[in-house]
Amino acid sequence: MLFPESYVVIFDTTRHFKGSISPSVELKTPKELYVEINNIADLAWRFKNYGFIIANKLELTKNGNETILSGGYLYTKFKTFYDNPLVLEYYAQYHWAEARGIIKKFAFGVNARYKIYKNGNGGAFIGVGPFYEYELWNYDGVAKDLLPANQDVIATRYLKLNMYLSTQRSILERINLEGAIYLQDGFEKLFKNPRLGTSAGISYQVTKYIAFGIQFRMLYDMDPVVPVDKFWFNTFTELQVTF
Repeated sequence: MLFPESYVVIFDTTRHFKGSISPSVELKTPKELYVEINNIADLAWRFKNYGFIIANKLELTKNGNETILSGGYLYTKFKTFYDNPLVLEYYAQYHWAEARGIIKKFAFGVNARYKIYKNGNGGAFIGVGPFYEYELWNYDGVAKDLLPANQDVIATRYLKLNMYLSTQRSILERINLEGAIYLQDGFEKLFKNPRLGTSAGISYQVTKYIAFGIQFRMLYDMDPVVPVDKFWFNTFTELQVTF
């Protein structure tokens, strides 16, 4: 599960672009060359009454020729009738997370997104829609005592329902708050064993164009494909650039 409601959103109608980036690179040579690369970036573009978002993440850790950690995603979303109370948003994603055992995943779908309220300082939204999901898993993220005798890779293909509720708000001129909750589940077992997610963030507007933020994201998978930990969370800092 990704957390697209945490990606940049343009509320100020005088702006057409907004982006955020949080890169880091570490190189060390204790014995062999140790390389650690992390980058999260997203860009929102508004034109006329339409909106486009692209987001990506890359995390790679290598010690010599050994890959210790590899993961990331590419996500795109297109919104129609940006200022209407009810809009359609079409999206697609490619995702991999070796530490959890996801060799690859791709998904595409559409949401009907309803604007509960919106102004120049933020808004609240609810969305629902179907999506297709393909996942290929291995057992790299499973604890040794939970490994089964048969450790062949597992491919899954599902038509699922996606639901979310999100809000973003600017307060005290320089502080921005955001939060969202997500639910995803297959139509054949709807609401029985869903994937649940939540995200929250706070950022401080240092200048008109630069903000520093902290993000928290959590996932609870009630019925994982392989016996990985059902609970997962991540927290990180980011530098947001508006132009």
